[in-house]
Amino acid sequence: ERLHAGAPLVFATPAGLAVPAPSAADYARERVTVRLRQGPKRQTLLDRLASLGYARADFVESPGEFAARGSVVDFHALEPSRAVRVLYDGDAVVSLRVFDPATQTTLPELLEEATAGPAAEAPASTTVGALLAGRGTWLVEPGLEPAAAPPVLLRAGAALPGEAALDLGWAPFPAARGGAAAAAAYAKERSAAGWKVYLYSMTRGEDERLQEVLEGQVPAGSVQFLVGPLRHGLADAAAKHAFLSSAELFGRAWRVPRWQAPAGAERLRVRWRELKKGDYVVHEQFGVSRFLGLEAVAEPGSAQAEATGGKASVHDCLSLEFRGGDRLYLPMTEFKSVQKYVAAEGARPRLSSLDTKTWAEVKARVEEGVRELAEELLRRHAERKALPGHAFPSRTHLEAEFAESFPYEETPDQAKAIAEVSADMEAPTPMDRIVVGDVGFGKTEVAMRACLKCVAGVRQAAVLVPTTVLADQHLRTFRSRFAEYPVRVEGLSRFSTPAEQKSVLDGLRKGTVDVVVGTHRLLSPDVKFKDLGLVVVDEEHRFGVRDKERLKVLKARADVLTMSATPIPRTLHQGLSGLRDISLIQSAPTGRLPIVTEVRPYDDRHVKTAIEAEMARGGQVYYVHNRVQSLPAVVERLKALVPGARLVMGHGQMKADALEKAMWDFHKGEYDILAASTIIESGLDIPTVNTLLVEDAQDFGLSQLYQLRGRIGRERRRATCVLYYPGDAAGLKSLSEDGRRRLEALREFKDLGSGLGLAMRDLEIRGAGDLLGARQHGYINAVGVEYYSQLLETEVERLRGRRAKLQRAPAQLDLSLPAFIPETVLPGDLERLRFYKRALDADEKGLDALSRELVDLSGPVPAEVENLFSVLALRRRASRRGVRAAAERAGRLELWLHAGVEPPAPALAAWLRSFGTRLEFARAAEGDGVKLALGRQDARQALEELLEPLPEVA
Repeated sequence: ERLHAGAPLVFATPAGLAVPAPSAADYARERVTVRLRQGPKRQTLLDRLASLGYARADFVESPGEFAARGSVVDFHALEPSRAVRVLYDGDAVVSLRVFDPATQTTLPELLEEATAGPAAEAPASTTVGALLAGRGTWLVEPGLEPAAAPPVLLRAGAALPGEAALDLGWAPFPAARGGAAAAAAYAKERSAAGWKVYLYSMTRGEDERLQEVLEGQVPAGSVQFLVGPLRHGLADAAAKHAFLSSAELFGRAWRVPRWQAPAGAERLRVRWRELKKGDYVVHEQFGVSRFLGLEAVAEPGSAQAEATGGKASVHDCLSLEFRGGDRLYLPMTEFKSVQKYVAAEGARPRLSSLDTKTWAEVKARVEEGVRELAEELLRRHAERKALPGHAFPSRTHLEAEFAESFPYEETPDQAKAIAEVSADMEAPTPMDRIVVGDVGFGKTEVAMRACLKCVAGVRQAAVLVPTTVLADQHLRTFRSRFAEYPVRVEGLSRFSTPAEQKSVLDGLRKGTVDVVVGTHRLLSPDVKFKDLGLVVVDEEHRFGVRDKERLKVLKARADVLTMSATPIPRTLHQGLSGLRDISLIQSAPTGRLPIVTEVRPYDDRHVKTAIEAEMARGGQVYYVHNRVQSLPAVVERLKALVPGARLVMGHGQMKADALEKAMWDFHKGEYDILAASTIIESGLDIPTVNTLLVEDAQDFGLSQLYQLRGRIGRERRRATCVLYYPGDAAGLKSLSEDGRRRLEALREFKDLGSGLGLAMRDLEIRGAGDLLGARQHGYINAVGVEYYSQLLETEVERLRGRRAKLQRAPAQLDLSLPAFIPETVLPGDLERLRFYKRALDADEKGLDALSRELVDLSGPVPAEVENLFSVLALRRRASRRGVRAAAERAGRLELWLHAGVEPPAPALAAWLRSFGTRLEFARAAEGDGVKLALGRQDARQALEELLEPLPEVA
């Protein structure tokens, strides 16, 4: 109100104002507008989006993409940044809504019109600030220095040229990071002068603690305690109001909730057993084959298929190629009998013959070897479980407060992992759990909760990390998080001076150090603990063989928590087969965007453009070159390419003080580019770094590249990773097969939470190695890692006495109906395969939800899709009533029950009343059945009437 009445008030950041933008005339000309109940026509919209530079995709996940499915067109406009779903009826727009790219679910917001501008950046004729200058009153974030500002823009508290300056009278809270004492002193001083003081906390738990701490230190009623997202405190002298922020008082940043998925929406998660065309697969009954994709196939012998030349009764089948070019078409109901084949040494398998006798002999040999291994593994597992463990107390008040002070909303997977770790620690047997989650998905918080539980139980915790930089980062994080709690956290690494190391070692022996964060230095013989209760190991695969041997001694007398973003195959499979407890964190923080990953030949001009683009938006750049000897020359080359950039170098052979200074100067924004070795792979968490350039990327390991990429894209800004290889565009083919596959895998696994999928791809490229012992390699190669793991898991459960409950196979239905999802409705074999798998697992309510989801994605569905959901629902009902199979053959419907299931007398009487002489009773070795002459009756309707009087069976 104290600003220009009626004039727009514009809030901006310096970086936002400096972004290049096309001219107003160009922007007005290059766009397409979609209006409800008008147009443009569907094909016209698709053509215009393509001409504007939008990339066509099956599903829109990122700005600058569009998709067409059924009667739906999706596009993600750059300005305003929103994902729009257009539903057509013919060529008329009947619905215009916004959708969430993470879940592909439409949101409640209705639109009358939506505009898509150019997807590619136009030549920079001006800046955003200059384009919008003169419109309203500007309030620019402090930090916009005159030399960097567009000439027409001024600082906050000033006005545009020709207008009088306006002083808002706001001053920042002067005692930032002063803690509760500073807040009390400030509140007393202002209260005496007649001011009102408001203190905002980040969480309810923090608010309660501050009220307790300040009670008696400030006059009663002088401070109003509130909970809310206030980042910085300020004072308004005119109104005599002071606003204090606990985030500023204690040096912590307020973060928005990490997880806000729409109710009932399933987020896109890693599916590590997915198939793509050309993959080798294992069929449980027939052996190893090659997956050729989904293929629409007519059911042979069906009445309608014979009458129409095989075109009416159509279903999607897996097309599998066996030795000699033989094909097997596997119907949807048998999809679960197929797993992806991965060899122990990454070798290509020999295709099996459809001669099942040979495959049965192979399976028998493997099962015998699996039995021996399962006995050995269970013995080792039992030995550890038999060791005396320490049962930590149940959740204490201190733990509850610590959880309340977490400045994020826990993601569902994170909350589950925390609960599982807590339960393990409260058990009387030693914990051995692995937590798998992507970089930035919250594993560190799980570890800190475990450490606090350990300290609350009056024992010590050790956090072991692979690099000095990560140790330093974790130490700062732990100290910040534990600042308000009676927990002493110390570090032990190359950054520690001899005097600091001596003090920490003394504290560990005496028990005065509660939590120690360190590198392999923690494994040295001179490190003695008074009472070690918990060992947390971050990225265990990064430690050497000797370190792992010492680690075994440390683990023997404590609970063990292992964390990894890309676990080694041995660890992963032991977790998935039940030999180690595993928690998967795959819930992405809300607002996190997938990282744009580009694989291309090295080019100086591209490097220059990428760096300048990041600097133009106020960001920083990692440039990774992993040969220390030539790193200084790379720095000089970058200085010549981008003369205005400020560069700093970092690598593991630098002196500790110099490396620490370089890292933290870069962290504070004093440099634009950090040219480094892979030392940045673990530890650096800098939200302003959102471009990663990797030179000679083909020489890096897959998990290493994934960890490097995880260093960017930590906030809500679109991040870019460029993986350079030597030579020209054809040079990719000249790389080693493993190097090429690694780069292609990084480009493929761009989705959030894809670390687990990458771990499996790494297994596929490198091979399983010493997965379960050398003598098992032949067995693994014979049937593939996944099927081998399934056999091992089954045998382990059998030996544990947990025999699987005998379950009847689901009913097999053949109603001579076209029941499938056309590619026009759901593009891509992989997406349809995912959908079929979900549909096979769903109950009736789940099928209804999937049907609504498909309508949301693609608009009204055709008859084939309606038939699919109808048949699947009938299949569920039939299975619950003991039906083995139902098929339509030559004008008759045959229904067969499982052996031991007999229709009760009331059901027989109801059938006779309804169908009379059209009904024929039959008997076979597999169970009783009935045959019904259909006449003019529909087979689906007849089956529903046959099922109606049948009771459900156990």
